[in-house]
Amino acid sequence: MTQKKDRAGDGTSERPRQRSAATAATATTAALAGALIGALAGLTGSALAYFEAKDTRREEAHARRSDIRRAAYVELAAAVNKYVQQATQLLSVSLDPTKTPQERRRQVEGGYAPANTDLSRALTTARLVAPSEGRRDLAAIDTRSARVGELATDWYAKGPEGVDLAKVDAEFAEAVKAQLAALQSFMDRAADESL
Repeated sequence: MTQKKDRAGDGTSERPRQRSAATAATATTAALAGALIGALAGLTGSALAYFEAKDTRREEAHARRSDIRRAAYVELAAAVNKYVQQATQLLSVSLDPTKTPQERRRQVEGGYAPANTDLSRALTTARLVAPSEGRRDLAAIDTRSARVGELATDWYAKGPEGVDLAKVDAEFAEAVKAQLAALQSFMDRAADESL
């Protein structure tokens, strides 16, 4: 009989072992499910962070491009205005009978030529950052500027002899007006852009 008790004792001890194996399997499954859920949550969080960072970089790049455009457009407007001023002064000096050739040359070298260079640089910079519609307006500014320069420098070498001042002034004023209108058209289009 003693043996029966042992068997009975062994039978009862096997049952808890079976339960603990089932419990261990359940715990392992739960741990694996938890790890899988954690991995999916981590992957989802990483994907969201990636797309948010991508959007942030895109917005920052757009803001940088807008800042560059604004700076280029402001530089262009200042260069056009300075160019008009220097071309006007050159024309005045060239048509003044009291000015010597040296005074006219000084006006070209000290005022008009640097303003012309600054305008060319500003136009180039604006072309690099402007959309295609803006480039057409910039071409108009360039063409009108060339006409203003041509009128301003025509009389530089010739001097004022035999010049119809009223006709020259009217022609120059019309060319300047066209140049400034082209600049205004460009600036209006630029203002409508989403900078």
